[in-house]
Amino acid sequence: MVGITKTVTVEDAEARAALEKLTRTMTNREGFYRNAGEHLMNSTADNFQKETGPDGQKWKPLLPATIERRAKRGLVPIEILRARGRLAGSINLTVTNDEARLGTPVPYAAAHQLGATIERKERRQTIYQHYDAKTDTLDQTFRKKSRSNFARDVTVKAHEIKIPARPYLGVKKEDEKILVEIAEDWLKSENPALK
Repeated sequence: MVGITKTVTVEDAEARAALEKLTRTMTNREGFYRNAGEHLMNSTADNFQKETGPDGQKWKPLLPATIERRAKRGLVPIEILRARGRLAGSINLTVTNDEARLGTPVPYAAAHQLGATIERKERRQTIYQHYDAKTDTLDQTFRKKSRSNFARDVTVKAHEIKIPARPYLGVKKEDEKILVEIAEDWLKSENPALK
């Protein structure tokens, strides 16, 4: 699958040990993993809504040029990673008896989760503008080919595009405790004698 899948580790040693002990005693773990995975899907949706990573850190704000470009395209200009909702809406869950796996098939998902640097080589490109013959002026604004009457080839110098890491997949501190509670609840439902 193109995109990203996150292997989740419970960092708190006590919570991790409790979770491991509980899952070892389960006979049918798939239901537990489904419940845990659904909780983590909701937690991930919360990360998008609050624009924070699982560690609680706010995502780097959008650049003013990005906001302006989105507004011109009729997109939501200020929501980070949610201009069209494709990434946030693509988070999926796969469950087996041994794991719950959250991921997304979106090709650019890993770049946003981990950060990336895109190296653009120098290239020739045609740009389209509008020439006003009455005033003998050239509007410096770039236009679509269909809305222009002037074209020229330019050299675009080599440059880098840096995409900051904006992690959205992962386990928050409060998720660790909730996962243990989900495991306990699942064990009780699986074995009524434990209630």
